[in-house]
Amino acid sequence: MINSPGVSCEKLLQYEFFPAQSIPVIAINLTHGTGSETNHFAVASIEEKNYKPAVALEEMYPLYSIDDPNLMSTLPLNQTRFVTLDALSHAIEAATCKNANPFAKTLSIKTADLVYRYFPLILKDLSNMEARYYLAFASLLAGISFDNSALHVGHALEHPISALKPNIPHGLGLATLLPEVLEVIYPYAKEILDEMLRPINQEGITSIKKMIKDWLSSLGLKETLSDLGFTENDVDTLVTLVYTTPGIKYMLASSPVEISEDTVRRIYTNSL
Repeated sequence: MINSPGVSCEKLLQYEFFPAQSIPVIAINLTHGTGSETNHFAVASIEEKNYKPAVALEEMYPLYSIDDPNLMSTLPLNQTRFVTLDALSHAIEAATCKNANPFAKTLSIKTADLVYRYFPLILKDLSNMEARYYLAFASLLAGISFDNSALHVGHALEHPISALKPNIPHGLGLATLLPEVLEVIYPYAKEILDEMLRPINQEGITSIKKMIKDWLSSLGLKETLSDLGFTENDVDTLVTLVYTTPGIKYMLASSPVEISEDTVRRIYTNSL
């Protein structure tokens, strides 16, 4: 936008303006979650409309990117949880989207393996730089993965959550939805999900929702949407935002299964 004086960021976020060029971007990553240093996506909020749209532009690819775990060493415990869950969610959605490809799936499987191994270690010792290093690597891989694939239901439904309540970290919102999202998509992406989830479920999946809830709980991620201050009275608003926020329709269209309004409502309601 610096290269386009006189044009508001809101126009960009609402798909009303498409820049022809940008100044060079140097991305210095401070978390092991977003993967933004590797791809052409960005997210911002339009607070007065409760919108949290994602935009994708070739002009947003960084010229240079730096991932240094030393810059992430002061991440507090909860933020460490939330950003790592964001990276895993990127991998899960990239590997299960409608147009997933072998490259994205391979990167996503590696991301999941690294998260399962190093997530518990970093929670035990926030100064464990080996764990920080490999979680940063996992986030990088996931960022490349969804840049070559897509995100879908989890992110589509989370953005309205942290748009309505901006104090809710994105990764925490994703964690509250993940069991229900996987319950919906699992029958349509069983093979890849079985492979990605095998390290945390050696005995086979009988209830994917329970398995994911138990795993999240073991990492201190026990919150529901109710814990975050939402009630059944908020579900209609959340559903409306899914269908009015610019860009979310493209994520829903990438789901491995068609997502109806009733399905969106059920995911939110069951996540309370």
